[in-house]
Amino acid sequence: MDINLKSTSTFKGLVSWVCLLFILCTASVAMVFAIMVLVSPGMTEYATDSVHQFAGSVPPYLEQGSDGVFHKAEPTDLAYEYGVKIASAVAVVLTALIFIFAFRRDRRAFEAVVARALGRVWVEVKLLILGPLVVFGMSLFGWTSTERCFLFSILGVLTVYFLCLDIGRNHRFFGHNIIHSILVRVNDYHAMTTFEQRAVRRLYSTIAMVVFLVVFGIFGYAVAVNFLYDHGQHARDKLALTVPLIALIGVIGTVWWYILALKRDLRDWNLLMAQITEMYGGDLNAVNHVPPTSNLYDCAMQLNMIRTGVQKAVEEGTKADRTKIELITNVSHDIKTPLTSVISYVELLKREPGLPEAAKDYVNILSQKAQRLNSIVQDVFEVSKAATGNISLNLEDLDIGRLLKQTFVEMDETIQRSQLQFRVDIPDAAMIVHADGPRLYRVFQNLIRNCTQYSLEGSRVYVALSAQAGVVQVSIRNISKTEITMNGEDLTARFVRGDQNRTTEGSGLGLSIAKSFTEACGGCFFVRTDGDLFIATVQFPLVERGGGEGLFSYEKSMGTPPVPSGAAPAPAAVPEPPLPEPPAGPNSPELKA
Repeated sequence: MDINLKSTSTFKGLVSWVCLLFILCTASVAMVFAIMVLVSPGMTEYATDSVHQFAGSVPPYLEQGSDGVFHKAEPTDLAYEYGVKIASAVAVVLTALIFIFAFRRDRRAFEAVVARALGRVWVEVKLLILGPLVVFGMSLFGWTSTERCFLFSILGVLTVYFLCLDIGRNHRFFGHNIIHSILVRVNDYHAMTTFEQRAVRRLYSTIAMVVFLVVFGIFGYAVAVNFLYDHGQHARDKLALTVPLIALIGVIGTVWWYILALKRDLRDWNLLMAQITEMYGGDLNAVNHVPPTSNLYDCAMQLNMIRTGVQKAVEEGTKADRTKIELITNVSHDIKTPLTSVISYVELLKREPGLPEAAKDYVNILSQKAQRLNSIVQDVFEVSKAATGNISLNLEDLDIGRLLKQTFVEMDETIQRSQLQFRVDIPDAAMIVHADGPRLYRVFQNLIRNCTQYSLEGSRVYVALSAQAGVVQVSIRNISKTEITMNGEDLTARFVRGDQNRTTEGSGLGLSIAKSFTEACGGCFFVRTDGDLFIATVQFPLVERGGGEGLFSYEKSMGTPPVPSGAAPAPAAVPEPPLPEPPAGPNSPELKA
């Protein structure tokens, strides 16, 4: 639709522009005629005779005879009168239409298009066009001097109009010449890279060679046909066929040489793209094998230097990260030794008889803070092991549904204190995955503890276990009590907490540990946020087993599960123990399995 509107506007501008040119030409002719009348009064008779001649060219008047048949009548005053009236009426209408269309806004837009087209033409070419027009006007044989004056007036007005249009809209009228254009092209050529210079030089060489061969073939053929009369008809015809054939073979060979050179450049370009693809995939040792004679050799060397720089930067970053992890590990180890002594002495203080009540409260606070510090140090140890790849795994087939249920049972006290409503959907069917039981238990433990710390008070937490297309998925959704200002990838980074004010307890390592352990066991861990909605997803490939053989629950793989901080120890598990029912209550987890 926009194209149609643009075409219509261009057509209107063209009509308006033509009307303006007609007005200018008519005004110039009228001005010349007025000057000629003032100089020579006989021009009035010439104009009158011209009008009579025009009126005589009107179709003859037809009159009806007595027999009812129309007969051609001789020109009479009545015919002359009607012809003049019709011609006058048509002239008035055309003049009105011309003046109406000549001053539309579309004309200015069309004049801008014409000016842009004129601006692309060299000033030397414009002068060369003006000269033949003058010669053409002088060579109009058979025209009277009066008619030539009128023609020169029209050409003069049009020349002045286009000159004013060009100079008025193109400020570099005289600057756009052949010499300036050549200098610009030379500067552009020097500003090109080596590859661009070689490619342009090859293209220009090919074009020049083709033009030379074509001219040579045409010139040789003309010489053989028109000038070699003394060598006989047979020799002349043979030479007239040989020269164009040689030129044709030369043109084909030149074009073939250019195609082969372009093909070599494309091959080298493919080598560079293959190296870029390998580097993008993580292979920083990838190199290209572009020969030194190639036009792309400089680009290949620069790409190899970039590869070396990136490899060096990655090595330095890895070294710095390893140094940081080792520092954290060493500091944590140095903290853990005296911390163990602090915890032991605090426990001894709890057993001292006769302590005042205030002292007992102080000892309990010391015990809580010491346990929290111990948990943080342990988390740092786990993260350091996962980051350095020193984590030990005991991968086996286990039922992820049973493990998830057992995690909820062990963390029932924490869930009760959170005042959150858990909606848990765990199917009865066994879903077997190949993973490390204790590590996967720690993943679910961290996710549930994350919900109890950062969920909106009184809100619901939805936990769902499902299997589809050979993948087992555990999703946990909750509403954050504070605004989430980070994306999911940032939340899984180390020492990052969703609570920017740090009003809740936590080390900022829970989600990082969960992701590290999940990926170490061969699974995938995703975190996605939608406003204040937090969604954590754990995925593992489903292991197909027949007859239920080899099913492992958390109790079978670990014996006694680890006890969350502050909770009572769980009794030792026996093979395939029945799952204990959680205490009834409005806030207890609803295990639908």
